[in-house]
Amino acid sequence: MPPKKDPDALPGVKLLRLFRKLMVEGRRHFQTDLAKELDCSPQTIIRMIGEIESVVGLSLVSGTENRRRWYKIDTISRSRLGLQYEELRYLSICRDMAAGTLPEQVRKRVDETIFNLSVLMADKDFAVRENVQKTQFLFFSKGSIDYTPHFETIDKLIAAAEQKRVCVVKYKASGANQSREHKFAPGKIISLNNALYILGAILTPNCVKVRHYLNFAVHRIVDVTLTDVTFDVVLPTYEENSFGLPWHEPKVFRIKFTPGKASDYVRERIWSDRQKFREQSDGGVILEMTARSEPEIMSWVRSFGSEAALLSVEPLPQKGGANRREPKN
Repeated sequence: MPPKKDPDALPGVKLLRLFRKLMVEGRRHFQTDLAKELDCSPQTIIRMIGEIESVVGLSLVSGTENRRRWYKIDTISRSRLGLQYEELRYLSICRDMAAGTLPEQVRKRVDETIFNLSVLMADKDFAVRENVQKTQFLFFSKGSIDYTPHFETIDKLIAAAEQKRVCVVKYKASGANQSREHKFAPGKIISLNNALYILGAILTPNCVKVRHYLNFAVHRIVDVTLTDVTFDVVLPTYEENSFGLPWHEPKVFRIKFTPGKASDYVRERIWSDRQKFREQSDGGVILEMTARSEPEIMSWVRSFGSEAALLSVEPLPQKGGANRREPKN
């Protein structure tokens, strides 16, 4: 029996070397060249290729050229995970855009996940920590909230919503001296102005009926205790892209903005899924929109000073337009 080539190399080491070569270089490798480089027999290459194929499946392709057998791991268009490299970059963009409200624990977990996916997909340009962790967006805020200390609270609220479990929430409202306990059925976590809120229902003491629906500011929750009681809370229908938090039944607000910076600023943005702009002959604009948050709208209008005025607040009509501009008066 002929002596083994490279007797000091363990079989597992050679298998890893072969896998790394196929994965990283992403080109055809001829069987004879691989045997020579790894200092082993062609039969050993065939055996190791079989082991790699059992893991990566159809991503490993082979063929012959001039009667020479070649092997390659195909990662150009789509990985065996069902993801494209462009999709991975979209995930990174989403990570950057949400970073302002993500706790540090979540940001690190997302970074690790994107990095691990890039390695599995053999995107050798993207699978570099300096690249995967480099943000493409910058966000500036006027007073942000650090949700890192509130990670456990967020985790419990999500678990309670998924499992339909009632929570005992200890909450310290703005301006209050002490916290109060509530029997609470969580529904959804919503984001507004770089702050997180949990939308749900306050229950009766015996947890059989809804007393009323409300939002808790996550950063003001002192403690959350999950109970064994279940309650399937059915939230009212809310428009996702509406101004502010839902506090009351929908109303139609008509707000006039003077010509100049204020009117330009308002025209450039979507304030509600149901909004109309009525252009004025002097260059100003009247914004008509549907919302459930009168206190927030009043505060928003006041922030413009003399450049904005609330004209009217009316109940929501049966039919209404959305995002259309009307001709000038």
